[in-house]
Amino acid sequence: MARVKYAIAGHPVAHSLSPLLLGLVVSNLEKFGKNLEFTMKQTSVELVETSSIEDALGWGYAGHSPHVPEWVYTGAPFGKYRTDALLKRAIDSAMEIEDSDPRLSSDFEARLTKPSLPSNESLLRKSVHHLPTQCLEQEVWLSLTSPLKHQLSSEAVSSIDDSMDIQAVNALRWDGQGWWCAGVDGLGVASIARYHGVVIETGALLGLRGGGGAARATADAWLKAGGNIRLFPGKRLLELPVDVESDESGKILDFAVDFDGGSIVPASFESCLLQLNPRYQPMVGDFERRVEHMLSTPFDGRWMLAAQHLEAWSRLWAPQYADFLPSLGLLLTQLLHAEKILFEHA
Repeated sequence: MARVKYAIAGHPVAHSLSPLLLGLVVSNLEKFGKNLEFTMKQTSVELVETSSIEDALGWGYAGHSPHVPEWVYTGAPFGKYRTDALLKRAIDSAMEIEDSDPRLSSDFEARLTKPSLPSNESLLRKSVHHLPTQCLEQEVWLSLTSPLKHQLSSEAVSSIDDSMDIQAVNALRWDGQGWWCAGVDGLGVASIARYHGVVIETGALLGLRGGGGAARATADAWLKAGGNIRLFPGKRLLELPVDVESDESGKILDFAVDFDGGSIVPASFESCLLQLNPRYQPMVGDFERRVEHMLSTPFDGRWMLAAQHLEAWSRLWAPQYADFLPSLGLLLTQLLHAEKILFEHA
């Protein structure tokens, strides 16, 4: 049985829902029985509040964090009885839901391809990189957020993609001897677009503003999938190893993401039916109100958070279980319910 030690590292992280997502995915996998190697009892979660990638990696090695913040959803740190008990209650309640809310399901699932490819093909690809294709006795996983995504540049870390080259690493795994990394933000954005009917492979047009790690990852993933990009001026210039030719046509955008979150929205964004706001704030209200919020445009950042989390599982952390992971719609349905339980009892 694999023991998983997981943390979300960056600044700030006290508001992160990634720990809740991890618990929900593990609990979904538990339903498949003894043939799978994960259980909640063998999983520990922490927040690593830091602006230094060295501190994040140090936590992975030694299990020590220089500052242990309180999780905003419980008002206590992870490892304390209050947080652990409330987290368990929220997950147990959410796991009573076995189907996606129809409003969060995709009308295009019939033609969706699994982003991680069939498990055997995915495993073959990982084995070429020598990434473990089964769980180790002691697994260490990290999710990175701002400002850490651009800081990782080390020969001691092996990348399964080009995330270090474009300074957009947001997922790490310790294999017992060294670190492996990947960048899944952009894959998450592409997954959401496909989930809502965008066919990127036929040249779908993405409107993109921003120059940080997530923006670079999104541009990289969208272009590699066969799409086109129209860049909009932001706080930082978007820099990639290859030149990005910005679309200058008058075509309406198929999908739009504003990583800068400016108050002035580009006119082209306003005419785009599918927009994503990568950020999210704590929700209030009953389940119905929460679902309605998730359906409004621009889409709440929980869409991106859940989609990239599933990508991390299927590509880096446990690719052997890619076919057993919950759908995006189910994971979001369970997440909203679990958040509501935390809000009611915290």
